[in-house]
Amino acid sequence: MRYPATFSDDLKYLAEFYQWDQSDKAEIRTAFTDCEPMVRFLTLLAAAHRKGYKQHAGNGFQRLEMWCLEKGIENPFGPEFDVKALDWIEA
Repeated sequence: MRYPATFSDDLKYLAEFYQWDQSDKAEIRTAFTDCEPMVRFLTLLAAAHRKGYKQHAGNGFQRLEMWCLEKGIENPFGPEFDVKALDWIEA
């Protein structure tokens, strides 16, 4: 399976953001290996966080899908979703 050119940077960003330890990283690696939907999800998650997505008690631990819908972005889990749509929203 081929991975997006930015995938390594996305994983590093998420690892820092979520403070993954070595066992977390191993679990994530297992989850995305040969699994295109998980690669898409992690890529989208990193892009959304860079644009301001955060889960916390103040927003009811908002799900990524709801955040995208509030920003006017179609279902991020659909096959037609283009992660570049996140470039068009304000952070």
